[in-house]
Amino acid sequence: MISENLKKYATEKFEGRRELLAPVMPVIEEKLKQCSEEEVVLMKFLYGTMPVRDAGEYGFNLFLSYVKHALMLREKVAWCKELPEDVFVNYVLYDRINSEDITDCRPFFYEQIMGRVAGMSLWEAILEINYWCAEHATYEATDSRTASPMTMYRSGKGRCGEESTFAVTAYRSVGIAARQVYTPRWAHCDDNHAWVEVFVDGEWHFLGACEPEEVLDTGWFSGPANRAILIHTRNFSDYVKESNEEYLGKEGALYYFNHTDFYGRTKLVKILVKDENGKPAAGAHIAVEILNMAEFFPAAVMIADADGEVRMTLGLGDIRVRAFDGIRRAEAMMRIEEEDSLELVLREEAVPEADDRWQTLEIRAPKEVPVRNVVATKEQKERNAARMAEAERLRKARFAACFDEKKAAAYPEAEEIFHRAGENFEEVYTFLSKDENPNRKKLLFSLALKDAKDLKASVLEDHLDCEQGDLPEEIFRKDLLCPRIFLEELTPYRSMIRGFFEEETKRSFVEQPERILDYLKKNITFHAEEEYDTIMATPVGVLTMKQGSPLAQKILFVAICRSLNVAARLNPVTLEPEYYRDGEFHSVETEAAVLKEETESAVLTLNAEDGSAWKYYQTWTIGKWNGTVFETLNYEDIAFDGKTLDLTLEPGCYRLITSMRMPNGDQHAAYRVFELKAGEAKEIYLETVKKGLDELLEHIELPEITLEDLDGKAHTLNDLTKDGPILLAFLGTGEEPTEHVLNELIEIAEKWNAKDAAMAAVLRTKADLENTTFQKACAAIHNMSLYIDPSDDAPAIAEKMGIDAEKLPLLILALPGNIGGRAYAGYNVGSVGLMLRLMEEAAKA
Repeated sequence: MISENLKKYATEKFEGRRELLAPVMPVIEEKLKQCSEEEVVLMKFLYGTMPVRDAGEYGFNLFLSYVKHALMLREKVAWCKELPEDVFVNYVLYDRINSEDITDCRPFFYEQIMGRVAGMSLWEAILEINYWCAEHATYEATDSRTASPMTMYRSGKGRCGEESTFAVTAYRSVGIAARQVYTPRWAHCDDNHAWVEVFVDGEWHFLGACEPEEVLDTGWFSGPANRAILIHTRNFSDYVKESNEEYLGKEGALYYFNHTDFYGRTKLVKILVKDENGKPAAGAHIAVEILNMAEFFPAAVMIADADGEVRMTLGLGDIRVRAFDGIRRAEAMMRIEEEDSLELVLREEAVPEADDRWQTLEIRAPKEVPVRNVVATKEQKERNAARMAEAERLRKARFAACFDEKKAAAYPEAEEIFHRAGENFEEVYTFLSKDENPNRKKLLFSLALKDAKDLKASVLEDHLDCEQGDLPEEIFRKDLLCPRIFLEELTPYRSMIRGFFEEETKRSFVEQPERILDYLKKNITFHAEEEYDTIMATPVGVLTMKQGSPLAQKILFVAICRSLNVAARLNPVTLEPEYYRDGEFHSVETEAAVLKEETESAVLTLNAEDGSAWKYYQTWTIGKWNGTVFETLNYEDIAFDGKTLDLTLEPGCYRLITSMRMPNGDQHAAYRVFELKAGEAKEIYLETVKKGLDELLEHIELPEITLEDLDGKAHTLNDLTKDGPILLAFLGTGEEPTEHVLNELIEIAEKWNAKDAAMAAVLRTKADLENTTFQKACAAIHNMSLYIDPSDDAPAIAEKMGIDAEKLPLLILALPGNIGGRAYAGYNVGSVGLMLRLMEEAAKA
């Protein structure tokens, strides 16, 4: 069943890791003696290719469960038997899909699904399994910590990365090869997306995770994918045979493969890098950057070959190419639609030239030119709609049954936490109800709502043992009592840390927390080439393996402080570790281990004509030069005070980026590089390429349509616009694009209401009223009227506005006199805010 090639590969990979796995190697070798020959090969394959941190976080028996389950599938399931060996080990056996917590879930999923697809063809089974996924999980906007597939099953909601991890797990559990597909950033809007590909009859086909259709190779994201600059998959091994997939390179433990040409129009691009003497810069790093969320995001980083070249297939949009080799660097814009090669010359430059002037850029997004035209028939669409409605009914019924009203009534302030917990309700209740310790509620409310889905009462118990002393209440709750430090998995690290260090060492750490950094530098290593940097090793894992990424070490610093009753945190902007003493937080420099407060800060004042128009990670960002790249600072929650914003910054070189996204996805952008000296006070007026909003307004005569309010009364479009412009929104509640739009509407509700803007929400059926996100939007927006479209007029109005009626939501700015001013189909980040601004402009006319 297992080839000699795989045996050789697995053995070489495993033996090559022997030194890194030393802390757990005695246990591994002893356990391997109890395994069959085939199990040994696959266990070595996993240990030889997994991110090393996984070996310290999880026990041998967990991985053995994956191996045993995969071998059972290979032996008993017909479609699994037929898979090529490399596809089997990478896309059925493999435990890790993304950055999720690994749990022993494959047998559970198998028991849930296999009976349901018995007797079906592979094609039929794939479609049916996605309906099963939709019955148990749907989209919810949340933070970037990737919940495990079991958490998704037990809570019923997650973002696209979690939905796709969940669906891939479902497929792999029954022997269907599946993988997560990812666009690191869209080119036409400020977001990213993940979905699923399955292996059928020797080819890969795509589908939306937990978004079933009656056919493959279609989904709401088909259009956006057609406009992507880069779409890739990630492998944890390079055991790949006869693949025609373009290899992008290795980053840490990951191998990247390019699939952009499967989804849209592309071009093979050559990038050549030379030194100042004209010689090829072999080994130079070449980053392909996409301007997205007002930052240049490195979508791919490749290594130049012996000729100083890289070649890759990219979508026909604009990119920024950045090459670097030590302190030698070069960068340039590239318009792929018009050019297929670029030459860069590396120059020695420790710090970028800071000319302190605005430089403007026009960034074009790829145009939508579909290369795949898979369309469901009317009958298939009707069947899909009926099955999706049933899936939603089943999902809601299951999770409604999880909520114990009697128990929850004792803690009314925690009602939303209990609802979010799903099947984890009892864990939350067990922790809260154990005794009258007031710190129980404080600890629970210090966590993110998402933590309710997978927290364990036993883990939280470990973190109750701490003393407030004279700490302010907020500092005590957030920076001492709270077990969460960043996005790592929650573990009982306090008791482990307290038992790990000698008493004298712990006293010295408390007296001078900087000594913790000395310990980390001397005892903790990091092997970037063997890790997956999206996963944060836990404090327990880092101490177990004596290995951890720079971020994992910062998390460990904070964990040690909190375990020893010293309040600490990661700075929310820079992610540098800080401890609290004498009424303020003190920063520690991980690299130099010097106190940052010894360096006098600078103050940057940003001025703008209208501060409310500037939203971080949408219209502007600021990044600090770290020696290799401008690292974007996290000011996501900051807002202008009228026309100004003051930022306290360390001395250094900075880059401001501003961006104005146009309706067609293009961007008018500007950037400015400048230096800040210690103690300096500097003012900058934020600029971007000006384009009058009136230029964005169209004047298209719309067909006369009739909508019904919830009482069945008819209303024409002229009726809706008699008092002025209105946002006409045809919604697909429960679907990811509409969820995004509703969340954006909730986010800007205060501004929306202040402008007394009007919105007409058009639902498919009255059942859509039950959608939780829609209910929140209704509560947040004052001037929203609700309608049904009984005559299905959406396609006619969409056709007039030149948008795709199939891509809900449809947002149409309707002007008095049956005129359309602007329209969007699907979700584009910032579209709701732009519509509000256009409505203001139209009202002036």
